[in-house]
Amino acid sequence: MTAKPGWHNVVRIVWISGGVVAVNNPGPEVLITAGCGGPMLVTLRIPTYASLLTAIRELDVSIIGATFIEGTEEALGLRRPQFRAFNTDEGWLVENMHQKWRQIAHASSQRDEMQLMDVAARVASGLSYSEMRLQDLAEAYSVQLRSCTHGNAIQEYRRFKDTNSPAVYKAIHALFWEMAVLRDTLAEFAAAFCFAREGVTTLTGLTRSLRKAPSSDDLARILLGATDETTNGWLSVFTSYRNLFTHSAPMEQAAGVAFAVQDTRVIATKQSIPQIYYPLPSNVSELARRRSRGSLFKTFKELVDACSGVRHERHSEPDALDYLRGCLDQLVLLSTLLADRSPIKPKLIEINSNDIIGGIQISPMQ
Repeated sequence: MTAKPGWHNVVRIVWISGGVVAVNNPGPEVLITAGCGGPMLVTLRIPTYASLLTAIRELDVSIIGATFIEGTEEALGLRRPQFRAFNTDEGWLVENMHQKWRQIAHASSQRDEMQLMDVAARVASGLSYSEMRLQDLAEAYSVQLRSCTHGNAIQEYRRFKDTNSPAVYKAIHALFWEMAVLRDTLAEFAAAFCFAREGVTTLTGLTRSLRKAPSSDDLARILLGATDETTNGWLSVFTSYRNLFTHSAPMEQAAGVAFAVQDTRVIATKQSIPQIYYPLPSNVSELARRRSRGSLFKTFKELVDACSGVRHERHSEPDALDYLRGCLDQLVLLSTLLADRSPIKPKLIEINSNDIIGGIQISPMQ
């Protein structure tokens, strides 16, 4: 891994919606493939190191995040390279907010404000773990796209099952679970430090409290709107999906027999490229109610008929990766609002000689 003049000595892997991947070794060439190491789709040349994400976005694709490989040990898998989720408007917002909540926890610890330290540290962990789960899901899509396009003609639309599908479903479920924990931790912070509602540790508990004893705080309006099932508030829909897949049936069985989809999209160059698509059911609240009453089908023939000849459309049945990335953006924006309400402001974490006990060993990257 040798840097070209004017370039940082970093390999960047940009994860794109649908399992598409862009790889930029040190230098101007960018290779966009169907999955990491998969068939070549597009090649780009960028003028500067900093122009990579702009050039990719100009193709009219959605960026999930990027992995930065900065040394040999990371390239060999001996150290975990840094991954950052990408926010279209704010860049590396998840990582920035993760650091801010760590700084709130640090500042609180120095003043022995243990309740605030505890919940702030858990928010920081929830942001970090959700970001890592997003990476897992993007990688699972990438593996499946590479597999289904390897040696095969790209089709406009096809449903299929393969041995990679369980890993994708597992990653979808894991990200729903992780973000639900983050959702409740943010609600716990809001309850204690914005509304003075003691003993509330979940979003359900907080919204129940706010309906029983309304607050004029604008944050209450935001939370109640987001959780309003009658208007499909984004947190209401997210929670319905999470509860359906957790308590009723896993995603691949929730509405019948599910299949992965390989479809295509036309990018800004007018080229059609393949992508993976995992449809989330559009009628999740009604589906959850039906599931709560038992099996959806009275006979096996009903099940087969319901799954035959189905064509899923992204505008009505959102893709799981795109949907979850959007929900993470929403949760991070909520965490931004709440961080500004912290009774103790963030404090930069500094380490000096008083913090060091024993020796420090540095292992430089080769």
